[in-house]
Amino acid sequence: MNPISQDKIAVIIINWNGYALTKACLESLRKVTYNHFVSILVDNGSEDGSGKKLKEEFPEIQLLQSHQNLGFTGGNNLGIQWALDHSFEYVLLLNNDTVVEPDFFQPLVSFLDQNLDYGAAQPKIMFEKERDKIWNAGGGYFKWLGMSWSVGIGKEDQGQFDKEMDTPWITGCAMLVRSAVIHKSGMLDDRFFAYYEDVEWSLRIQKNGYKLRFIPKSKIYHVAGGSSKNVKTKEGVVPPIIHFYRTRNHLFLIRKHANPLSFVLSLLYQTAKNAAFIIYLAFNGRFQKVKAILKGHFEGLFAK
Repeated sequence: MNPISQDKIAVIIINWNGYALTKACLESLRKVTYNHFVSILVDNGSEDGSGKKLKEEFPEIQLLQSHQNLGFTGGNNLGIQWALDHSFEYVLLLNNDTVVEPDFFQPLVSFLDQNLDYGAAQPKIMFEKERDKIWNAGGGYFKWLGMSWSVGIGKEDQGQFDKEMDTPWITGCAMLVRSAVIHKSGMLDDRFFAYYEDVEWSLRIQKNGYKLRFIPKSKIYHVAGGSSKNVKTKEGVVPPIIHFYRTRNHLFLIRKHANPLSFVLSLLYQTAKNAAFIIYLAFNGRFQKVKAILKGHFEGLFAK
């Protein structure tokens, strides 16, 4: 057995031309009070040399270099496979635009160690720049329309989400998953590339007999959107490709997990929602986004 596998947790961080954000994340991990983990940095086809530079500054990390951008799914799967090959008990997906509290590990690990019927757990996630506001306090999901949302987003934290509870899905921003669950349920669905892959994985894990838990005693901070926003143009700050992935992957999710009735209801809802959004975008002259949503809707329905 490789000596590195004596550590309990593999922390997987994806870097894509994100030196400053990833550095801040790694610096926060250096301060944690839990020692049984290894940080695996997957450099996802960066063009700025940030992967090599971060390895020089953080020699303790394991650097996995991809020569192309594999997306959130492919990059994390590269790290997950490495972690499974080295017999880690847990895998933590952690966005590079996060910073963690020094004690964030203990509540997550302690809960999963003591509750074998749970497959994954997440911390309370706050906005990094407004640390009194919640970014995610678990997930909400309405299966009849295939709707998912982040609980508590944008609300001031007044303790209203300090109760530990089950959650229907866990955000890939910070998700501690039992390796045995991954062996049984599979890794992230590579077709998704990015967006809704965490919802899909959560639903699949539950279909394999495991529950999911929100643990508010564990806390981290998220920049939010650090890798998905561009400079503002006539199309807005969110690039059209993001609308393509969101539209397509939402339909992928429905196709994979809806029953016949919820599939029909979800499809009608998504079609009406996308049509209304297309009209709004066209009225505002954002025709690249119109094309992206139309393409996403078509591929979401018919792509294999």
